[in-house]
Amino acid sequence: MYSALIVAAGGGTRMHLSYNKIFCEIRGKAMLLYSVDAFRADPEFDEIVIVHAPNEATEVKKLLGDRDVRLVPGGASRQESVRNGLEAINNPIVFIHDAARPNLRQADLDKLKAHLTDAPALVLGVKSKDTLKTVENGVISGSVDREKTYSIQTPQVFPTERIRLAHALCAGAPIPYTDDTTVYTAGLGEPVTLVEGDYGNIKVTTMSDLVLLEDIL
Repeated sequence: MYSALIVAAGGGTRMHLSYNKIFCEIRGKAMLLYSVDAFRADPEFDEIVIVHAPNEATEVKKLLGDRDVRLVPGGASRQESVRNGLEAINNPIVFIHDAARPNLRQADLDKLKAHLTDAPALVLGVKSKDTLKTVENGVISGSVDREKTYSIQTPQVFPTERIRLAHALCAGAPIPYTDDTTVYTAGLGEPVTLVEGDYGNIKVTTMSDLVLLEDIL
């Protein structure tokens, strides 16, 4: 059996919202519930933990209704929030997922589970479509080989004890990590295997993303 750790402690600042974007409705359903229900629909997930903003516990509980989910208060950064959530995980394998990616498909979960026989740490990713450049002071300074560049998604899958250890070792980093694969490789020096994802697994960061998901979900 597997555990799902859903990170929902962010905000809506980049979308210019006065509230956490996980409460935004897409086709009449709150964004957070899409991820929760995707994991609940898979019988191999018997534990779902949500890391929420400490001041939003009441709202999240009300939103979840009678869904069997455990809540853990988040921290000052995503890294700290994940670290808090990992302490509540009981299964040996954890799938860490951003609540801001509501279009989680069963096919992606199945693909990740199938690859666990080959590698202990996995991440979904899609090849970059655009030409990528490095920029300094507003001027293009170089090009990036698109063939070697992927956009990293979630879920990201790890042995629970190993990712816990990685987070403990990286807790004092001067700049917080925003991605758990980076924590894993920086803390342990161990590789993470990429699994081809789906371009529809969009992370909601702008209002236009919400509009796009209205057509997808």
